[in-house]
Amino acid sequence: MAIDESTLLACHARLEKPLHNVLYRRLWDAHECQDVIQDAFLALWDRRRRIDAASLDALAWTTTLNLAKNRLRWRSVRRFVALEDVHEHPDPALSPEQLAAQGRVRAALERLDARQRDVLLLSEVAGLTTNEIAAVLGIAPGTVGSRKHEAVKRMRELLGGHDE
Repeated sequence: MAIDESTLLACHARLEKPLHNVLYRRLWDAHECQDVIQDAFLALWDRRRRIDAASLDALAWTTTLNLAKNRLRWRSVRRFVALEDVHEHPDPALSPEQLAAQGRVRAALERLDARQRDVLLLSEVAGLTTNEIAAVLGIAPGTVGSRKHEAVKRMRELLGGHDE
């Protein structure tokens, strides 16, 4: 029932890029994404004796998404009490048009219901299957399908003719 170091490292190698891609569209900060992924895998390592290898990927996704949600909550609290000034750090490699498109997508994603956004990002950005998303989020596969359908419909409305 326990996992070993090589199993966890293989999971990290397999999921690091999809995790980062999803987290970036939640946190919008590459360094913070790396921190969250590292924290998630440290937490998994701490619980390694209680983890079944068959559920490791789903647990990695769940742990990472929960840590990202915690970061977003703390970010809101810090802004509210003015503990920190949050600055945007746009990617300098992006053109002004790409930055504008990213801004439109970001604004649209932030207006989605959190449950719909999670399903859409796990499906479209991470490439997870319906059953994998259901396992990660702890919901029925049919619920995944309906949330994704509603999320896509809402994104089309919010982006209004833009093809981001």
